[in-house]
Amino acid sequence: MKLRAMMAGVALAAVCTASVCAQEGIEILSIEDEDTGMAETPAEACPDAGEGGYFFWMEPQSAEPGDEIALFPYFANMPGMYDSLPAECLSDVTVLPEGLAAVSRQEDGLPIVTIAADAPAGERLVISAVYPGDRSLTGIVELYRRQDNPLVGTWRQASEDCPAGIPIRELVFTAGGEFSVTWTPFESYKDYWGSYDYDAGSGAIQLEVEGGNRVPENIAPGGTAMLTGDSLSFDDLSFGTPFPDAAACSAEFAR
Repeated sequence: MKLRAMMAGVALAAVCTASVCAQEGIEILSIEDEDTGMAETPAEACPDAGEGGYFFWMEPQSAEPGDEIALFPYFANMPGMYDSLPAECLSDVTVLPEGLAAVSRQEDGLPIVTIAADAPAGERLVISAVYPGDRSLTGIVELYRRQDNPLVGTWRQASEDCPAGIPIRELVFTAGGEFSVTWTPFESYKDYWGSYDYDAGSGAIQLEVEGGNRVPENIAPGGTAMLTGDSLSFDDLSFGTPFPDAAACSAEFAR
């Protein structure tokens, strides 16, 4: 069982509104503070940050059945900048669809979502809560199983392994079939992104670039992914280089 403290990314996660959930026949299950033995939090301990975006994380997160997810609330009133809020101030924590997760609280009031061990891979969980001032927060979690897709996660090349090229400092594969490449991570910046198809049996992988801030012209989007423990390398596939005259880094990636 893993405890995940999930944080920010690129874009605010999609919100499942009450009307949309009703159309899909999904019942909202609420875990009230009194059900988890939490003492009432004084109002002065829960500052109102004002108008803006309230969220848990900014893009869908990947998790496995049995994982525990800690819910830390954040607030942003401009892109790329966010502030943390006290987690003990959250109420009305909900998880959709019902029956796939349970909600509890630590002694300090931090809400914990525990995903059911038998939750199906491929399911999307919608986690919501309310912050004082009737501020709604939502985060999306995409479920997968490591044996089905061992690529899921964040990978990095080390500078010392690539003296002649520019290492990729952040290669992300999500459980929802998305990827992103970043040579020099800064806040929520990514160089380019898209979707991917991967066959765990053969290792075959195909990228589909869908957008970016800096998309190389020398990408070779298809090849074979080879995993040895927590090391990842590619045959034939190339993520390109950030500059036309730069050398590609062929070093292995590590989690």
